[in-house]
Amino acid sequence: MNTLDWDSYFSLGSNSFPYSQSVSYPDLSSVGAVVSGDLYGTGTLIASNIVMTAAHVLKNTLFDPTPDPSSWEFVLYTDYENAPNDKKYSVQSIQLHPGWNKRLSQKKGLGDGDELGVDIALVFLKTPVTGVYPAKLPNGEPETVGSRIVLAGYGTTVDGVSGVINSKNSIRIGGENILDRTVVEVDAPSVAEGEKGGLIAVDFDSPQQDKNTLGSSASIVDYLGSGTSSSSPLTLEASSAVGDSGGPAFLYTNQAWRIVGVVSYGTSDSTYGDVTVYTRVASQLEWIQSNLPNWTQARQTVYNGWFELDWFGSFFRLENGWNFHTVHGWLYSPSSTGESLWAWQDDHLGWWFSGLGVYPYFYSTNLKKWIYVDVARTSSNTLYYYDYDLVDWVEYDRKA
Repeated sequence: MNTLDWDSYFSLGSNSFPYSQSVSYPDLSSVGAVVSGDLYGTGTLIASNIVMTAAHVLKNTLFDPTPDPSSWEFVLYTDYENAPNDKKYSVQSIQLHPGWNKRLSQKKGLGDGDELGVDIALVFLKTPVTGVYPAKLPNGEPETVGSRIVLAGYGTTVDGVSGVINSKNSIRIGGENILDRTVVEVDAPSVAEGEKGGLIAVDFDSPQQDKNTLGSSASIVDYLGSGTSSSSPLTLEASSAVGDSGGPAFLYTNQAWRIVGVVSYGTSDSTYGDVTVYTRVASQLEWIQSNLPNWTQARQTVYNGWFELDWFGSFFRLENGWNFHTVHGWLYSPSSTGESLWAWQDDHLGWWFSGLGVYPYFYSTNLKKWIYVDVARTSSNTLYYYDYDLVDWVEYDRKA
């Protein structure tokens, strides 16, 4: 981390003022610790019962046994060592990326320093987390070099000049950096498809602006390729350290903060000039999504069967695809991540579409046009919307 006030980094880690969730800062409540005895890393909730982390956190050498789920837990609390029992979640199963064991056959069987972009794993919890919105995944927009990212983790605190300050830190810390590299797929022709992926990376700039490791004149680092990088640090400039492995890089894109990277490795000792390399999430999205349930982005509530989407509100979900929404009543939507949805209702809208950044605008297949729904006046009995063709409000009795 930078040599500024450490309290600011801890405040960001807990989303305390002035770092509350907003377009400037992501909600970090989905970031927790993946723990097994003295071993630990960082992980991020991406569904109510699924955590994404780095594969090397769970199996760091070719000679390590297959990770035993019963020996791991996910702790979702600002201070994982002092978390109450209801913030500790037992693990049901673990899925390492399919290419990870093959990757471990290289570099003398060591997992640290993965250059192929497959250092990623999913941890499935026995019981779902309630009251926390899972982190959103990328949805098609590529990362732009020069964009600001926010990172978080439970790593060792390190001063950019003097080195390690506290190797026993257990509190979630936040920081920021500028995205310096993005590699959609590493240039490794001898490696089979499915056994490689993409990377993103940042460097740790000093206040003296003399440690621009990913600058245009610097040597190329691993598979990151050439590029440019500003030497000027951000206010809460940060890198990663021991314990941050598996932690997220968040980028604000497409109307939301999204997890675009998972900490894989660093190139030095976390002091100025260190490069943090992340497994690029978008490059592994097909594999990740194949393991996800419907309504991934929905927050599970303490009331059985009830979920919430940050843009759509509360609804009761049935396994047959029917859902009861507190405003819109019964609707049929058999498959959705929660990013957007097609739904059918037994009224004159028929099938309709809406989503994050669009709602409460609906596109109706029956009406063949977009309408604006007044959610304050709409209920399960009455639909109230503005018809732009009629240039007037329409009140529709759903009971008729």
